[in-house]
Amino acid sequence: MISQNVMKNKEFDDSIYYTVACSCGSDKHNATIEFGFDKDVPDMIFLNFYKNVAWCSSWGNRNFFSQIWYRISGSLKMLFTGYIELEESFLIEDELSIDGFIEALQEGKEYIKRKKEEQNNNAN
Repeated sequence: MISQNVMKNKEFDDSIYYTVACSCGSDKHNATIEFGFDKDVPDMIFLNFYKNVAWCSSWGNRNFFSQIWYRISGSLKMLFTGYIELEESFLIEDELSIDGFIEALQEGKEYIKRKKEEQNNNAN
């Protein structure tokens, strides 16, 4: 059974989704975990993490001019390189949430293994 700050969202024949809440309390920081498989690649289980990541020129102790420069330099990097690297924290502050996260990983893995076996048995 999934516990605190971890919720099972959707189940499909080839995937299952979980949402893990950030301990800061903001819904904007939640992460979604997808377990899936592809019958054409039977030996692999796909594990995808989805999370919104934000970039803001006013983060940190920047004055107005350094915020403008940060925007310009970030825009130029995106324009000329085609990408910008970002990172964001995800907080899990208590043992129940960590245990729920681990349980979601284990449950998702078992779910996908079971679904793969069912599809293999139905194909035979």
